[in-house]
Amino acid sequence: MIRASLVAAHVADAETLLQPADEQQRQSDADHRQQQRQLRTRLATMRRTGLGASSLTTAELRLLPLMATYLIYPEIGQRLYVSRSTVKTQAISIYRKLGTSSRSQTVQRLQELGLFGA
Repeated sequence: MIRASLVAAHVADAETLLQPADEQQRQSDADHRQQQRQLRTRLATMRRTGLGASSLTTAELRLLPLMATYLIYPEIGQRLYVSRSTVKTQAISIYRKLGTSSRSQTVQRLQELGLFGA
């Protein structure tokens, strides 16, 4: 529509049509800035706590989503094709790395870090 207005030399129409686009761009820029601030905050938290991609092993990362469920270790082990003992060992390692002592504390900590939805 804007291009058509310009081709037809309807400058006023083109300006009128551009105003909402300008506002959308400003809103989009504000949204991007807010997202960047949130990501920088999350990054700072991860640096401060020492939690990062290299902190948790691949096996521990696979276990994280299941820790937020009501499944018991043997059931988690069946889903991951590992023993109950392996699940327990990995959970204890996660607790140590996150400074927690239970599944509920771990899930809460992950939510605080922005790694799980609230």
